[in-house]
Amino acid sequence: MFVNLKQEGWYFPSGKDLQKESGSNALIEMFNDHPLTSLAREICQNSLDAKREGLDKPVRVEFKVFDVLTKDIPGYEQLKSDILIRAQKEWNHDYKTKKMIEQMQELLDKKKIKVMKISDFNTTGLRQENWESLIEQVGSSVKKDNNSAGSFGIGKGAPFAVSKLRTVVYSTLADEGLKTMGVMKFVSIPGDKTGYTTQGTGYFGKNSTKVAREGKIEFDPEITRSEKGTDIYIVGFNEDLAENWEKEITYSLVDNFLFSFFKKKLEVVVGSNKGHILIDYKAAKKIINENRNDKKFNRKYPTIVGYLDVLEDPNRKELKLTAFEKAYMLEPGEVHLYVSDKGVGNRRVLMTRNAGMKIKDQKNISSYLDFSGIFYAEGPLINKRLKVLENPNHDDWSKDRSSSPRDAEKFLKFMTSSIRDAIISEFKNNSEEEVSAYGVSDFLPEDLDSIRNNKKDSKENIFGDTSKFEIKLPKVKSNKVAVRKRNSGNGDLETDELNAISVVEGGTSAGTAYDGNGKGGGTSTENDHGIGDRKGKNKEDENGKKVYARKGKKRETVTELSYRIIEDNYKLGKYKLVIKPNRKLNHVELHVTFIGDNGIAYDITLVQSSINHMPVEHDGANIYIDSLQKGKWQTINLTITEKSRLKLEVQVNADK
Repeated sequence: MFVNLKQEGWYFPSGKDLQKESGSNALIEMFNDHPLTSLAREICQNSLDAKREGLDKPVRVEFKVFDVLTKDIPGYEQLKSDILIRAQKEWNHDYKTKKMIEQMQELLDKKKIKVMKISDFNTTGLRQENWESLIEQVGSSVKKDNNSAGSFGIGKGAPFAVSKLRTVVYSTLADEGLKTMGVMKFVSIPGDKTGYTTQGTGYFGKNSTKVAREGKIEFDPEITRSEKGTDIYIVGFNEDLAENWEKEITYSLVDNFLFSFFKKKLEVVVGSNKGHILIDYKAAKKIINENRNDKKFNRKYPTIVGYLDVLEDPNRKELKLTAFEKAYMLEPGEVHLYVSDKGVGNRRVLMTRNAGMKIKDQKNISSYLDFSGIFYAEGPLINKRLKVLENPNHDDWSKDRSSSPRDAEKFLKFMTSSIRDAIISEFKNNSEEEVSAYGVSDFLPEDLDSIRNNKKDSKENIFGDTSKFEIKLPKVKSNKVAVRKRNSGNGDLETDELNAISVVEGGTSAGTAYDGNGKGGGTSTENDHGIGDRKGKNKEDENGKKVYARKGKKRETVTELSYRIIEDNYKLGKYKLVIKPNRKLNHVELHVTFIGDNGIAYDITLVQSSINHMPVEHDGANIYIDSLQKGKWQTINLTITEKSRLKLEVQVNADK
């Protein structure tokens, strides 16, 4: 071998005709897309898996970065003057590997080098079997029970993905005492004998072997390990990530471990002693609330606000999944489903196992109910089933990972359908009551008593002889109805209390101007005739499409308005658009879309559209109205081709 085994140094095992390993290490490459997020997930998950039994404290993990003298890192002289030089000669033809080696050489030329230290407490430390799995084995992970998250041994690659030197030093205090070992995920280089090649992984152990050294690591002056646990030193922490590493790791922890914080399973310290933040549930809640209206935060973490609102709702429901438990002989209380329709409804369910780390966001529950949910697989039997199906990234479950894919598929589908059925059953009645309470105003004139007493009123021209029909009022708790309101500005939704029997406020007022003369006024007591800029009802362009002349005027998107789209009869594709502009709108174009579960907007196809039973022009996903009154609630009836429950949205364009 190229090093003296009697001296402390790096040891790269070698052999004849070994397969050469380049700098493209698959174990590391899989974490390169989101290295800090992956690091936070893998480290905290492993620490949660190693919690000491019977200890009534959360697992504590600490992240901090500090500088050390480059000459003090393990095997500095050997790396600089021997190993990297040999590697450069061997891999001069491979651009990616050559570039990696050059960056390592530049790093070792600096006076100081950054080290990220990650420590856990209230854990067992690395026991002998865990140590061997971490240091010596590939694709292996020894866990204490089936509730543990990791099972592939893949997560051990995450720390190397944030090291420019591909070097990590492990130091652990467990039942066997304090042990230390350095590991370098490098490249193959020529061995000490002709025809021999080293493997890509090197070790810095006792007497330059794979045997762990006893005692602490020398280059950490602040080491105070007196209780069981593990310290991980990422040598050559990537300086390109260093500027905002605290913020990115903090947000990632809040997004992925919110339920762990809530259950008091985990707490994390991020930053140095002088400027650190302790993240527990209280801190996580504060972080989310501070960023609740931040667009960038919500784009990157689109579901987290909704999940917090579930946990913060004192009236959240825990729905029973009895059929699912019975079908798979689970013990009572093994699964929990918490739901809420208060706050921000993300229409997702956070799926998590015993440790509380988010596995995924379950979609395709409902496209019309506003809710958020959390599914918690707590018990040993459900965890044993799900662990087998979990992928290496711990962000999904797949039937194909089972030895019996058909049975696994049935299990996963039954789990999802049980969640879906429970949520729809819980909130369906609430949704229908809201639609009924809100929609009744579309059929009520201002003089409600005239209908109750079967009398005619001033709106007989709309309803005809009101004595010939009966309106059944829905049962509502109060005369107020919560309406989602779109503000000008950021378009967020907020609550606006409207009187349920006077939403129309004098009736709709919108001219149709089908005759081209602008005399198709609305039928309420406050008519406002359209200005009639169409060329005429029967005029068509050269392609046979109706013309809606603009007379040189340009439209702009209008955000100063409130609107709500209400399901009338989804089986017939019928909806109602109730809209109130903050200013009078002329030459209005309404563009209607539905939002898929992937968050993407798709155009609907209109069959009919009308105001007060009078048709208005439409084309594809667009409705054309000559004018809408300022400050008046006006109702537009829509019929679309789609015959399923959809979340509809509208973009309003009108004259500047």
